[in-house]
Formats: sequence, C-alpha cells, structure tokens
Amino acid sequence: MVRLLHHSDLEGVYDDPDRVGRLVGRIRALDGPDAVVCGAGDDLAPGVLALVERGRQALDLFDAAETVVETFGNHDFDFGPERTLELVRESAPTWLSANVRRDGDRFGADAGVRPSLLCEVDGTRVGFLGLTDPDTAAINPKAAGLTFTDPVAATRRVAADLRDRGAAHVVVLSHLGAGDEALARATGVDAVLGGHVHSRRADEVAGTLLTRPGANGRAVAEVDLAAGETRLHEADGPVAADA
Repeated sequence: MVRLLHHSDLEGVYDDPDRVGRLVGRIRALDGPDAVVCGAGDDLAPGVLALVERGRQALDLFDAAETVVETFGNHDFDFGPERTLELVRESAPTWLSANVRRDGDRFGADAGVRPSLLCEVDGTRVGFLGLTDPDTAAINPKAAGLTFTDPVAATRRVAADLRDRGAAHVVVLSHLGAGDEALARATGVDAVLGGHVHSRRADEVAGTLLTRPGANGRAVAEVDLAAGETRLHEADGPVAADA
C-alpha cells in the first residue's frame, strides 16, 4: 500500500498559528510508513509572515509535517530566484522541477533541485517529478529570468526514465492548475497532485488520480495508489471516510 499526503498553496496559513497547528496535526495523524508527504507549490509565499521572513517561515512547517518532496509554484519566486535557492538549500524536502530553466540550464541543479526522485515506499518504488506553470514568468515579475519548458514533453521524458529505473507508479507534483487534466490525458501518469487553482478536487481523469487540497492549509488530500482512491480531509475536522 502506498499513500500520498498532499498539501499545496499554503500561502496565508502561516499568518494563523492555530491553523498551522491543525494542518500539521492532520498530516501527522494520517502519516505512516506507507505514506509520502508531498507539496505542490506556493508553499513559501505569499502572506504577511512570508513578507517578513522572505519564505523562511515555511521551513519549520516542512520539518514538522515531514514533507518529503516539493515543487515550485509561481509565488515561490516572490523574493527572486536566488532567495528561492537559499531556501531550497536549507529546507528538508527534495525540490523537484522537470521544466524550469535558467540561462538554458536546469534551474537550481547546484542547490539540489532535481528533475525527479525515485523512492521506495512500503516495498514499492514510486517516482516523483515536479512541474511549474509555463506562464509563471508573466505572472510573477520576480521570475522574469526563468524559462519554462512544455509540461507534457517534460513529463513524458522524465516519466519514461522513472519507469526504466523501476518505478511502479509515477506521480507528478503539478503547479499547472487547470492544465492538470490535459497532462493526465496526454501522459497516463498514475497521479497528479495539483495546485495553483484554489478549488478542491479528488477524482480521476483518464485513469489518472487527480487531487487539489485548495488554499491556505484548510485541507489535506490523500491518494491511495494501490486502491486507486482519493480523499480530502479537513485540517480541523474528522478524518474523512473513503471516497
């Protein structure tokens, strides 16, 4: 059994200490040896505390939630790419990006950013990759020096490599928003853990499981890869029954 616990678009959660505590408590209650805690971007910023800490406030949450993998959202560049990389170097998760480039090279390779990660979870090999909305440079002026390659092409390339390396499941950490469905239909990955769009979802498209927990740490999405099930859990409510 392999479960994915998915947070995204945490944004203003850091401005409400009680909500941060409830979110981390819910993740810890759901976590276990068969689970991987995943972030799908916009977890460094925005927010009032984020402006003061310039994103550093997220590091304590990553530690407390034991986030394993994370990718970049448009707001993760709010303080410029160099600050983003400072936080990458200091934070616990492995940051994944298959489609962000700077000066023609992979963004953040020297800081530990990787295109993918292969993990063994409860005896099963699971491959992860990260994607960012190609419109990010237009949305966020601080990201103007970055370029973003086609998400579908990047996913096909990296997913094939992960399968060749023995991945039984391929999971995309996606900050594409509305592009998640097209990505699922075009690539056939096992799951797309989404962000960027703040509406929630927990469903399936073309055989791919899709989740979005919404914004500001109010919910955690859960994916059971073996059972093919998705659930949403309120951060301050009882654990939801199976969908």
